[in-house]
Amino acid sequence: MPTYEFEHRDDSCKHEWEVWQKMSDPDPSECPKCGGKENIIRLISGGSGKGKVELYGNDLVAKTKEDIQKMKKDIHSSEKLYANVLGEAKYQQLQTQLDKGKRERR
Repeated sequence: MPTYEFEHRDDSCKHEWEVWQKMSDPDPSECPKCGGKENIIRLISGGSGKGKVELYGNDLVAKTKEDIQKMKKDIHSSEKLYANVLGEAKYQQLQTQLDKGKRERR
């Protein structure tokens, strides 16, 4: 049977707890801490952590550099992504300068 996490989203409580139950069992309808019956939600968590890979030292540095190179390539191939990275105002300023330069060369 899986373990489910729940939270009582009430300003005065905010209690979190785990329940070991069948998938077919109903979710709890009451907070075990305060007895509140409203705003009880099931949380979604990362699970058991299987498949999680942590990098350290040179492996982390190499992976970071690889990710940066990929991101640079993606940014230069997508105008929308380029604009998002620069910011709207800076992107518009650069576009205006490029357009002005094109007109002056003619």
